[in-house]
Parts: sequence; C-alpha cells; structure tokens
Amino acid sequence: MTQSVLEGVAFGLRDSAEAMKKNGTVIQTLYAIGGGARSTYWLKLIATVLNIPLQVPRDGEYGAALGAARLAKIAVTGETVDSVIVSPKNTEEITPVAELVELFDQQYFAFQSGYPALKSL
Repeated sequence: MTQSVLEGVAFGLRDSAEAMKKNGTVIQTLYAIGGGARSTYWLKLIATVLNIPLQVPRDGEYGAALGAARLAKIAVTGETVDSVIVSPKNTEEITPVAELVELFDQQYFAFQSGYPALKSL
C-alpha cells in the first residue's frame, strides 16, 4: 500500500510536469526538498517516473519561503535577479532507473486513464 501511495504522488507530479510541457516549458532541473528528499527510494522513483535527474541541495531546505524572500530582496534593494536568484550547491544527483522508465510510463498512462472514472464518483 505504501508503494502505491508513493507512486500515486509521483504520478501526480508527472501530471504537473506534463501540463507544463504542453504549455511550452522545458524542464531542465528539478530540486528535491523537504522531508521526502531524505528517502533515496522515493527520489529514485520520482526521477524514474519523470525521467529526469533530481538535484538534492547540500545546505538544508530550499522552498517557497526562500523564493519569496529572494524576490522581496530584489524588490527592496534593486539587486539584479542573477545576483540574488542562485542555484543551491548540491550533494548528489538522483538519476532515473533507465530499465524502469518504460514500465513507469505504462503505469502512468494507466493511472491517467483511470482518473476520469474516479473523478465522477
């Protein structure tokens, strides 16, 4: 059951990534942050479902609050975006499991096709 929950979350993330791609976004880098980023298993699963490597920041948590603080700093000080918005240093890169990408593609499409039926309940 736990694996199903983790896969469901990963497929939900893929839904978001696919929507972004349909609107012309090219996803070059993704960062794994928060408590879930401590699980190598889950990061491997997400990287494989998305078929993109994940970067794990070295120095603690990065997220929405830090992004908002950086935007506020730009607004208040007038500093340039390039001087304030910098990528974190990473401890590791989690790569997709190449042999499982096709299998998870098939499972994702099955997950996606079942969603309309569940939504109608």
